[in-house]
Amino acid sequence: MPVSIRTLFIVAVFLLFNVYQSFAGLVMERERYEEGGQKVRGTIYMQDNKVKSFDEEGQFSAIFDLNTGEMIQVDNLSKTYSSTKAEDYFAYYKQYSLKMKTAMMQQLSELPPNQRAQAEGMMKRQGIELPGNNVRAVDVILKKTGDTNKIAGYEAVKYEIYRDGKLDEEIWTSSYVGFQEEIDTKEMIEYLSELRKIEDSMRGSSLLSQASEQTYTEVFSTGFPMKTIDYPLSGNSIVEETIKVSKKKIDSSEFQAPKGYKKVPLQQMLQLSSQ
Repeated sequence: MPVSIRTLFIVAVFLLFNVYQSFAGLVMERERYEEGGQKVRGTIYMQDNKVKSFDEEGQFSAIFDLNTGEMIQVDNLSKTYSSTKAEDYFAYYKQYSLKMKTAMMQQLSELPPNQRAQAEGMMKRQGIELPGNNVRAVDVILKKTGDTNKIAGYEAVKYEIYRDGKLDEEIWTSSYVGFQEEIDTKEMIEYLSELRKIEDSMRGSSLLSQASEQTYTEVFSTGFPMKTIDYPLSGNSIVEETIKVSKKKIDSSEFQAPKGYKKVPLQQMLQLSSQ
């Protein structure tokens, strides 16, 4: 999907600890790119406990209403949108992941033994848990480096996350970006946990232990993730970074499905976004 699960997760985690007052919205311009590749620009709007994320091409956007739990996906090219409660969104992805695993098992079973061994070896090197294996919990360790740097004009602190002893991710957080306000922490923690599980399942990761899941909550409680660097088991690193922050009143219509657009089922919308 053009609007990445990682972006949605970062936004939702930040809203757990920092929600914006109604008199001012926050606009965050970001870049996402694979090391050595082309940069893709994106923007995040945040106001009144609502979030909108979209890329520079403007075809797709995702809207969160943290007050109601509604998630809206918009395709401006086909002029369609889907509106789903968070729990239905999570349930869909769980079913989708199960279907993918079933299809993968079928494909592997049809390969000759030598080709199947090669395919399973490649999957293992990429960190993909083979279907049918006993899935173990990944050991996740947080390292507080103490390193600081200015990102988009805000001082940020660097954290490193290791999975099974290997550097998996760098996260630079800043506590100087948003306004402080209390929200329903208990409900949001459960919500964030589900988002993280979706992200991990989409990239074929093993399960996280409860203690490991708390590692991410601890990091994001320190401030907004101004920059993240993913280090996959294969391929180049992936960077997502905030390049500009501004505050302004955002029209409430930005957080609603566009007028005149046709509502479609979530499954149809996700099929459009994967094409």
